[in-house]
Amino acid sequence: MTTSTAETLVGAEAVPILRIAPVTSRRNLMICPRCEAQLRITYDEPECLQCGYVDYYYTPPAPANGHKSIIGAGTRFILRYVGEFPSLVETLTYVQLRRLRNRVVYGVTCPFCGGDMEQSSLSGKRREVREERFSCELGHRVSLTPGRNGDLGWK
Repeated sequence: MTTSTAETLVGAEAVPILRIAPVTSRRNLMICPRCEAQLRITYDEPECLQCGYVDYYYTPPAPANGHKSIIGAGTRFILRYVGEFPSLVETLTYVQLRRLRNRVVYGVTCPFCGGDMEQSSLSGKRREVREERFSCELGHRVSLTPGRNGDLGWK
């Protein structure tokens, strides 16, 4: 704690007033106000292991670097149409990698309505073609396939 003095006039005399201002340093915030022991950060908030005091007003500091997952950072693709209809050549779709339980899957945006698409199963008749099929709520269907030059495209 720091102290500062000020004076007030009481009658004809100047009487000093002692003011105590709390110090907001990081070191003093981690000391128990009951028993002067050091507070330990348990699951969510600082707790005194000696007397059981818990500081519920504590908010953890936000990370400065904004820790991002490698999956969501820089993995958004813009795919061109690689099918046989010339009217869809200029239509693009957006694909981003997403985590689904313990694996990474494509998150496809529907090129027609802009909604999210869910992966659907293949018929199993053409296993030699590596394609993944997706459908949206409105019934649009998209297949992600390798293009003629090896790049990923949709049809």
